[in-house]
Amino acid sequence: MHRQKSSTPLFVPFSSAAAIAVLIAAPMLAQTDPPRSTVGHQDNGSIVLPSNQVITPLGIQIDLPLARPNVVAVRPDGQTAAFLAATVATPIRIANLVTGKEVQEFLPGTDRSMSYDGLLYSADGKHLYASQDDGRVTIMNVSDNGMVTLGAQVAIPQPNGSSNPGGLALSADGKTLYVVLNRYNALGIIDLTSNTFVDQIPVENSPRAVALVGQDAYVSNEGGHVATSADFTIPSSGTPIVVNPQTGAASSGTVSVVDLTRKIVVASIPVGLHPTAILSSGNFVFVANTNSDSISVIEAGLNKVVSTVSVAPFPGAPFGSSPNSLAMTNQQQLVVTLGTNNALGIFQWNAKRHDADFLGLVPTGWYPGSVAVDPVHDRLLVANVKGEGSLGAPQVIGDKTGPSVYGALGTASLIRIPGPDRLPFETYKVYRNNRWDKIDRQDIFADGKQKDSVVPVAIPRHLGDPSLIKHVFLVVKENRTYDQVFGDDARANGDASFVDFGIGITPNHHALAKQFSLLDNFYGPSINSADGHQWVVQAIAPDYIEKAETDTVRSYPFNGGDSLVYTESGFLWRNALAHKKTVRDYGEYLDVPVFNIPEAQLGTWSDFYQDALILEGAVSGNLHVPVGSFQSTTLIPSLEPIANKDFPQFTGTIPDQYRADVFLSDFKSYVQNGDLPNLIIMTLPDDHTNGTSPGLPTPQAAVADNDLALGRVVDAISHSPYWSSSAIFVEEDDEQDGVDHVDGHRNPGMVISPFARHGKVVDEYYTQVNVDRTIEQIFGLPPMNQFDLAASPMFSAFTDTLDRTPYTFLQNNVPLNDLNPQTSALNGVRRAWAQASLKMFAGNRYKPDAENPALLNRAIWYASTDFKKPYPGDPKVYLPKEVPKNRGWVADRD
Repeated sequence: MHRQKSSTPLFVPFSSAAAIAVLIAAPMLAQTDPPRSTVGHQDNGSIVLPSNQVITPLGIQIDLPLARPNVVAVRPDGQTAAFLAATVATPIRIANLVTGKEVQEFLPGTDRSMSYDGLLYSADGKHLYASQDDGRVTIMNVSDNGMVTLGAQVAIPQPNGSSNPGGLALSADGKTLYVVLNRYNALGIIDLTSNTFVDQIPVENSPRAVALVGQDAYVSNEGGHVATSADFTIPSSGTPIVVNPQTGAASSGTVSVVDLTRKIVVASIPVGLHPTAILSSGNFVFVANTNSDSISVIEAGLNKVVSTVSVAPFPGAPFGSSPNSLAMTNQQQLVVTLGTNNALGIFQWNAKRHDADFLGLVPTGWYPGSVAVDPVHDRLLVANVKGEGSLGAPQVIGDKTGPSVYGALGTASLIRIPGPDRLPFETYKVYRNNRWDKIDRQDIFADGKQKDSVVPVAIPRHLGDPSLIKHVFLVVKENRTYDQVFGDDARANGDASFVDFGIGITPNHHALAKQFSLLDNFYGPSINSADGHQWVVQAIAPDYIEKAETDTVRSYPFNGGDSLVYTESGFLWRNALAHKKTVRDYGEYLDVPVFNIPEAQLGTWSDFYQDALILEGAVSGNLHVPVGSFQSTTLIPSLEPIANKDFPQFTGTIPDQYRADVFLSDFKSYVQNGDLPNLIIMTLPDDHTNGTSPGLPTPQAAVADNDLALGRVVDAISHSPYWSSSAIFVEEDDEQDGVDHVDGHRNPGMVISPFARHGKVVDEYYTQVNVDRTIEQIFGLPPMNQFDLAASPMFSAFTDTLDRTPYTFLQNNVPLNDLNPQTSALNGVRRAWAQASLKMFAGNRYKPDAENPALLNRAIWYASTDFKKPYPGDPKVYLPKEVPKNRGWVADRD
């Protein structure tokens, strides 16, 4: 029988002993509420994250610099442990669990990237096995002191690109290793007596992990069951995934039961959404349903689910805990890593009742992704994928050195589970760290209906109260930090030495920040566009992308394009549509280019720039191709009907002036017809730049183009009848292409509205999630998940006093058509780098961040220093072919 149990009791009856203990602990801890200042280490020992959360990890913290540790394995003797991180050329880390220090970094080869899963020791601890996403499984020899050396590498046949090896399981006799082949939808078999790959068995879609019970293998299939002709599907890395016809998210999750003797699947067991981690203990198999916030318990032999345990943190909680790893202690305590809660969930397993009772929560580092038991010392070891965030060593981006999103400081937490006297206190820490203690109960059950009896204000205090704002514009840009743009504004917390695109290049950004408000404590939680756009439109980045970050083998879902990156909780536009708001999308999350003429006839950036001048009436003439010759669309059912397909998606070969012209044509019609949508989502991506690619704008010209386009859009809105009921939010999808003296995640976001705090510096801590929550607050929309539920609206950025003063855009100071020279005009090292830039962006014109930052950063540095000064840390000015591999990036291979 299925039993759905609620876990931690935020609003539960006092009959629960855990609830009573938590409530007792609450007032004792409330006096030390974590600070909400700038991101980073705080005086009280906590760390403020760029995700609206605080961490206070319990136990001994082991630093793993420049790594995002996805998986941890503890050697059977409990003396050492290994960590696997899915980034190119990032070594396997070995830590000494006695000293709590990293003791070895082992890289099996010069160009080997690790995987999202797949790391285990042999029963005798003499061998360590690891999956590599380039299609290999590495076998390491382990010495008595725990250090590893290369034993063998087993290559998996890959006729259709990377098989993306993942989870591993070892036969009882230690002679056979089973490996999940994620992109091949199969379970692979390796003969360890000969170290050869011998066979593979088809399973279901996007298998993630494997556990053995006797002669059966249980394989979790994140993409669910195999599609039939009657199913509605959207692909993921070449596999059709059965999806919800509205959200586009996977609508099933399964566990394949494989008879290893006959090498066939004998059962398919439906479980929750996105089943990832799988654990066998006794006669039971536990499955972490990452996107359902639950654990399915399967009884082996019966091959059916006998219990479902919820890990939701409080009754009525929306999606957002992301269980992604499981372990069982000697005391039969089931331990679950709750990735997006930055916590462990501790449950007491009762095999007779097929049930698990909630005991409490334990705080960890940022995004725990794996947990292992040290049975010798009765401890847990947790791999924190994001660790302490980007608080590691300064990084070199372009011609600047400083805090960057790439300064990853992964960690591991060595923890003893607190006893019943202490666990409630740790549980309440998790509540505070996630702001669950600040949640208004009414917000959990908001229905999207607004109350007419309440006096409207700009930002209502409660969901459902009316707002003076009726129209919201969300403008999404690309990749800049706060200091890169606003570091030269002396009114706020900036550092002019980090400025790349100051007031001379971005006069409109600066004028807007001066007329309305300057946000100098605003952050994005992401690293690049793959997770950045998820935070913007979903208010969460799912485990599927967090575990693959920087090593995106399956896909690079910057604007969607992969059904497994969509969550069932949906998108901002769908939330609005579901509650009778009108929405129009301009380019954001549109990933499918449509060519209504041969692509070769589309012309160049200069052709589209000339067209923009014609559309604006600045010059006369005919367009080189009609508007709509290049269109953008999506396979997401809820987004496709509301998209303006003539508005270009991301591509550096079309200026933002052209995008602005397409939007302003529509806006003119909205004004004339009185039918402006409630919500407009738009991308203006050209501040991404094309580096030094020949024939395309210089970085300065590209950012100036972006600046002018934003200014023109705001000008039109502010001079329209809709201005007095409008708010414009501007944010970067991520901050990866710059550094910032506060934190690499600081984002040059803006709030532009007649209700903005004009002329003020707003230093309240806010993130991209607060933007989503503010939009929901304006329209009375229920939160999509735990992140936007716990986030506060941006009250400090608004006032109820109306100031109708419009904005008039400023002309650009940098010529927009200042192009990088063609390679024919260059020679020597300059020509080599121009050709490298051209190659970097070739074939990626509709995909941001596909270029190697190790190359791109040097290209920009050399251009900025006239090719005379070595890149920081390099002994000389390199040719492109001499550049060392970047440990934080690997090319998209989908």
